[in-house]
Amino acid sequence: MTKEKIKNSIWFVIFDGLKIYFSNIDKFILYMLFPVFGQIIGLALTFGLTIGLADKVASKATSMTSAMGIILLLALPGLLIFMKAFWDYMVAYVALNSMTEGALTTGRVYDFQSHREVATRRALKYIGFLLVVGLLSAAGILSSAIILGIVPTLIIWVFFIIVYQVFTFEEDLSIKECFSKSFYLVKNNWWRTFFLMLILWFFSIYIITEGLSVIFDCLHLTDKICSLFDFIGNGLELEYINKALRYLNRPEITVNLISKTIFMSLLSTVVVGLSLPIRSICYTLWYKTLCKLKGNREEPKPKKQKRSRKEEQENE
Repeated sequence: MTKEKIKNSIWFVIFDGLKIYFSNIDKFILYMLFPVFGQIIGLALTFGLTIGLADKVASKATSMTSAMGIILLLALPGLLIFMKAFWDYMVAYVALNSMTEGALTTGRVYDFQSHREVATRRALKYIGFLLVVGLLSAAGILSSAIILGIVPTLIIWVFFIIVYQVFTFEEDLSIKECFSKSFYLVKNNWWRTFFLMLILWFFSIYIITEGLSVIFDCLHLTDKICSLFDFIGNGLELEYINKALRYLNRPEITVNLISKTIFMSLLSTVVVGLSLPIRSICYTLWYKTLCKLKGNREEPKPKKQKRSRKEEQENE
């Protein structure tokens, strides 16, 4: 295998990506702390205040309107924290790509604000881009569940896996052209892109999540943490739910099961968020590799229509 082929392989991309990530791991983790934990804290604060104080507000409020107003005011701080953290997380999808390029050219990651501006200075266009991504994702999930199944949806989504990188580095392209360019770059490299996506998902999400859950189990922390969420299960009418499940010959739902599901969901959310830099770095390197591979090939253009003999004579 030649050096050029090795450099263009997904293994080289993963190796280079991990090298960039671990040489700047403190900066990447610090950058992702608020976008990840801010969303969790915001939601916890919102539901904690509204659900926890709903009974007291209802008993002391003079009317339903005033009670709803007080509950909305209680929810507002948490919602503001969540929305700010969520926006920062979405900006990170673009900023991390810019950071990767900075690491490639200068060897280090710094000046987070300038990298954030790659998205924020095009805020309206980026919001429109995110809406399109969201609509396509929702349509894909819906079609997977009802009509086409997961395989056709997965095939299509792999073509657009580097669309954030295209948006980051090709600012002159429209939203539609970003998706077209991603499709063009992945075309003829679909399988390699798919395996890269699969490897990144398996190691950056599944392995880390399962590994952390094993560590929590070994330290006997899982049950202690899960008990913090018991109030949610205790607040549900599980007796009636389990009665219906027994009638359907289904396993019963317990408070411990609900608490453990919430704990694993939160753990998975944290891992997905904090490992975003690894995936963004590798997808950025893969985007640049695909651009280099197709650098000498022009994107297909519409064929020119042949001119009639009459038009040729008029031009002469």
